[in-house]
Amino acid sequence: MTDDACRGVSGADPFVEVAGLTLGPVAGGPPVLDDAALEVRLGQVVGVLGRSGSGKSSLAHSLLGHVRPGLEVRRGTVRVAGLDPFERAGARRLRGRVVSFLGQDPASSLNPALRIGTQLAEAVRLRTSARRADDVRARVEELLLSVRLPADRAFRRRLPRQLSGGQAQRVALALALAGRPSLLVLDEPTSSLDTVLAAGMRTLLGEVLAGGDRSALLVSHDPAWLASVADDVILLDAGRVAGGGVPTEQAPGPEPGPALPRGVASVAGESSAEAEASGGEESVGMAGSGGEPSVEVAGSGGESPARRSSVRVELSGGEPPASGPGVRAEPSAGELAVRGLDAAHGRVRVLRDVSLTVRAGCCTAVVGPSGSGKTTLARCLAGLHRPARGGVEWREHGDGAQDAGGAPVQLVAQDARGALNPRESVRTALLRPLTGVGRRPARDAEHEAVRLLGLVGLDAGVLARRPGELSGGQRQRVALARTLAARPRVLVCDEITSALDRETAGEILALLGSLRRTLGLTVVMVTHDLTAAARHAERVVVLDEGRVVEAGPADRVLVNPEHPVTRELLAFAVRSGPLVPERR
Repeated sequence: MTDDACRGVSGADPFVEVAGLTLGPVAGGPPVLDDAALEVRLGQVVGVLGRSGSGKSSLAHSLLGHVRPGLEVRRGTVRVAGLDPFERAGARRLRGRVVSFLGQDPASSLNPALRIGTQLAEAVRLRTSARRADDVRARVEELLLSVRLPADRAFRRRLPRQLSGGQAQRVALALALAGRPSLLVLDEPTSSLDTVLAAGMRTLLGEVLAGGDRSALLVSHDPAWLASVADDVILLDAGRVAGGGVPTEQAPGPEPGPALPRGVASVAGESSAEAEASGGEESVGMAGSGGEPSVEVAGSGGESPARRSSVRVELSGGEPPASGPGVRAEPSAGELAVRGLDAAHGRVRVLRDVSLTVRAGCCTAVVGPSGSGKTTLARCLAGLHRPARGGVEWREHGDGAQDAGGAPVQLVAQDARGALNPRESVRTALLRPLTGVGRRPARDAEHEAVRLLGLVGLDAGVLARRPGELSGGQRQRVALARTLAARPRVLVCDEITSALDRETAGEILALLGSLRRTLGLTVVMVTHDLTAAARHAERVVVLDEGRVVEAGPADRVLVNPEHPVTRELLAFAVRSGPLVPERR
């Protein structure tokens, strides 16, 4: 035990006890958690499974005495080590020392202005009895090594922006472990990582939890992982505990999506028989394709691309998706062109000589390891990050070129909660671009806001709500509606489903496909979900260390990859069985 508060708790008593907990909006409305109950004993790992908006994160945060703005505790009790985390004295004794939290976004736990070693040293001083500089430094080094990071002075002096996504998440885990907590609350700690880093992080977390001397509440969308690491799993549905036990197979996913190319089915977990039955060799949206894209490998000498080779890609081959039910607009005759793009964060060069062209009406997926420059490329495409060299433009055939930094290209960010002002209603969020970019009268703008919500599957009742009163899927739909208000030709979607459960993610991607057909949009989809790339993209571009290392049709890149990075991403995407060691 790490605190006197834990001494009265025996292994037979619940270390965590939640009884009848009901959370709801302060202004009234349906509860987010409804009569929720939970018990976690010392050394036990309990998983929480459920759709986005089911109340998983609200339940996890309640163990630290935190309720997000706009919600209140209506009734029920929470006890951790016999203390009430909603009381100031209880929260002071519990947080960091008895209970630690690790979320999906390491940026929320790392101070961007402080070096890694400084942040860990502060956490050690605050949460342990170590005071002497040598003792603190020894504990910091121990923490870094425990999460498989270098412990040398050069690494400790790094700032968070100098870390990859996987490194940042491991540092965040080290911070959570600094006080040797008895309870870890883990809220989707791998959802924002690529398949390779997510597998490594899951293995590491499995080792942290395998000793049996630490309790954990583990929120995840991954039933297979929960089955391999948790002693018990509860299922939340619309704020209520709907069941429990240990899952032995995958939870139901979304409705079947479009047919996958033969061979790509294995990436999406579909058998060869299912792939053949669902359409043979044709790819999603590939009907009517007019030809193969040209791929020029600069300086490769005819050999397989090296890890640092520069690839210049023309993704202009093929026609827009064939017409079908619900198609109301043809894609504009244009293309998004990127030429010789270099970009940097301060002195750190992030993108190197990236060149590609995306034909109007097509969907191109950009994949790659964490830290490969995917988000920076997305921000450059939308005009939100100034390139050091090269440029981005939307070329309207017959009308010359236009700067892509305005309305033609719009970004849908990964974190819809962060992209929406928590103090503003949905109505305000939609009216601003409508009256600004669109210059519509207020009355027309209100009608257009309702129409946009209808396009993304929401009703007008959402207009009065704030982001904190919406589920994750609803927030992402509102973010899409706000982006559409600017009437873009190109949507750049940066990991828009990474924080959503599988079913909700499937719904959002299906919505994106519907909008693409209905509005004639071009889509650039930044993702680490190779299943999504296989199902929804005609073309795939693979980034590594800021360079395009492989590109081409999805059914070629994902079935017969040429570059080692692509093969590694695919290997982890199709890996079967537990990704963590079994609990002892």
